Amino acid sequence: MAYKDKNYLLEKVVDILSKEKRGKVLDIGCGNGNCCLRLKNLGFEVRGLDIDEKRFKYKDEIDFTRCDIASGLPFPDNSFDYIIFLEVIEHLRDPYFVIKEISRILRESGSLIISTPNILNLKSRMRFLFEGAWEFFREPLLEHVKLYKGNTENLHLIAWRYPEIEYMLYENRLIIEKIYTDLINSKAKALMFLIPFLKLQMYFKKYRAFKKGNFNYVRIHNIMLSKELLYGRHLILKARRI
Repeated sequence: MAYKDKNYLLEKVVDILSKEKRGKVLDIGCGNGNCCLRLKNLGFEVRGLDIDEKRFKYKDEIDFTRCDIASGLPFPDNSFDYIIFLEVIEHLRDPYFVIKEISRILRESGSLIISTPNILNLKSRMRFLFEGAWEFFREPLLEHVKLYKGNTENLHLIAWRYPEIEYMLYENRLIIEKIYTDLINSKAKALMFLIPFLKLQMYFKKYRAFKKGNFNYVRIHNIMLSKELLYGRHLILKARRI
């Protein structure tokens, strides 16, 4: 099946949660609700949440809340066992506030599944070298706003690297437990001949830091050299609320 005909991101998230204990799930930015339906059929108690109520297809089967998350999440503390937050964080003007709200309504030891375009795969890095723009972030924002007046909800505002997401989650009591991707990008994998040069650069960076008594880069460099980051189309993270 061609990529355009299959939602690999949805399939991966469903696969991740299928192995988890059943519980209450909130899908933030649920869109048409297909992920909600799949999880409901697996035995989860699911609620969808989105700013656009018209897109949601399963109101007769699944609870739905219309909400602008920039104003907060309308649920009590510790309300959900799992929160799904797919391809939303790059659109937000105040992402730290929203993540803080997610942490608030997630139960202790509950899990957040968050995804964003993976700007660190090798194809995206090469695009940045020549264009000065990451994959998924090539569109000039000001021109978009002028051309499509009133249609700004789909703007990709912030290109997230793994270290910045990790820190933002950590600041809000969310610790990353596992890194996934949905699809290995064949064009990124074709650039794997660059990996020895990346490793050499990282080695000298670690060496300089060691000599200065500075940061230990071993942990983050191992993550940055993982197949998920080097080749993956989307970055998918599973984080636990502490």
